[in-house]
Amino acid sequence: MININSIKKDTLASVIVFLVALPLAIGISIACGLPVYCGLISGIIGGIIVGALSGNSLQVSGPAAGLILIVVDIIGNLGLEKLFLIIFLVGIIQIIFGFLSWGKFFRAISPAIIQGMLAGIGISIFLSQLHIMLDSKPQNTFIENILDLWDVFYNSVLPLNGSVHHLACLIGIITISIIVIWEALPLKKLKAIPAALIAVIVASLVANLLNFNIEYIQVGNDFWQNVKFLDLSAVKNIFDIKIIIAALTITFIASAETLLTSAAIDKMSPKSKTDYNKEIIAQGVGNSFAGLVGGLPITGVIVRSAANINANAQTRLSAMLHGVWILLFVSFFPGILNYIPISSLAAVLVYTGYKLVDIEAAKYILKLSKGEFAIYLITLISILFTNLFEGIVIGFACAIVKSAYKVLKINIETEETEDTVTAKLYGNITFIQLPVLIEELEKLPENKKVVLCVDKLHFIDHACVDYIKEWEHDRKKHNHSVEINWQQMEKTYTSFKWNFFHKTTKSKSSH
Repeated sequence: MININSIKKDTLASVIVFLVALPLAIGISIACGLPVYCGLISGIIGGIIVGALSGNSLQVSGPAAGLILIVVDIIGNLGLEKLFLIIFLVGIIQIIFGFLSWGKFFRAISPAIIQGMLAGIGISIFLSQLHIMLDSKPQNTFIENILDLWDVFYNSVLPLNGSVHHLACLIGIITISIIVIWEALPLKKLKAIPAALIAVIVASLVANLLNFNIEYIQVGNDFWQNVKFLDLSAVKNIFDIKIIIAALTITFIASAETLLTSAAIDKMSPKSKTDYNKEIIAQGVGNSFAGLVGGLPITGVIVRSAANINANAQTRLSAMLHGVWILLFVSFFPGILNYIPISSLAAVLVYTGYKLVDIEAAKYILKLSKGEFAIYLITLISILFTNLFEGIVIGFACAIVKSAYKVLKINIETEETEDTVTAKLYGNITFIQLPVLIEELEKLPENKKVVLCVDKLHFIDHACVDYIKEWEHDRKKHNHSVEINWQQMEKTYTSFKWNFFHKTTKSKSSH
């Protein structure tokens, strides 16, 4: 049965999402050094195709700021044609992962790595787009962008002689100021209108009414003449190791961002419950299409999804319709885009980059664990000083090292009285930790009774039990007092039941 009320709510919500998505899609295209077509076609596909197949009916998909760095890197190192091949391959990989029910594994990622990745991306986007906002060309690396900032600021701000730099800077400042003010307004009805849209409209009006001689978007009257289909001759490179690594990198980042967004939406709305494998398949189909028609990689994105929920969307119709509105806009009104200053869109991304650096999330990670915070910082710094792929790999390596340390560490607490030492074993102990266990037990004094307490031990394996038995025997052989609760040890040692265990528990010396 058709629910007219639901359709009305979805239609209104889709307009809001469309107004949020339009400037972001254009800005992300420009930030990647690509025609605005690339981001807009991904917005259309993310809305209509991914929205129809999505495993989360309230999630909105499209081009994402978090993938700007890797796209720019791929274009610089491999070329534009291979970028589209890589995006197509990303889609195929995601579809395979979805059918293998591997969607859940993309959620098993340390929040420290995710937040470090987002912060590193945010800082990089902030710096590169700040250059564009000031009508300057961004440099290739984080260090070069930092070192170049003084010259950029000097040329853009001083002296105030009305140069192109100053005019672009003024438009950027107007854009960011309006976003900040609009988001601070207490009126909920006004805040339903996207801040970025209001900012871009006002900045465009100022620039055009005052005839500012700055850079504007350039779009022809026939938007679809820019369609650039995947060159089939590029398919022969599909097994190139660089292509595969780039595809896996985008797959990881896009899938992780999508599923983390889905999890956030599930918390934001009681109407949402994500089928993660279905969602990965939907993203895969979308990216396959995007690669075929020259679009940017697609992910589920939190800003557009949050706008969808806040606008009271009821079903997937809202996400689908937002793609339809983008399609109609670029088909019938592409000329309007020519009035938008590039510096205004860069300013939107400067603000987006700033928001990606979540200080509160970093504080929370620090509060939870200094080790996790170290991983956060290492991931962030590695991305800034290397690239996105290497930074993530370094972050993962640190997380594995930290986990290995936790696994290898033996938790033993000792309490000592005048004639007794109580050694308490905690957690899990396996053969990997045996050298450390040997070292710790051999440190225990020989002139006092040792009580080995295993009440807090979760698991111990054969090798460690065997050693403890030998250690106990050796102490008694030298008339050193020792007490071990072998009955409790047997309860812990549930995976194996060797004969020596039963012999030990029957002996008088085991009590």
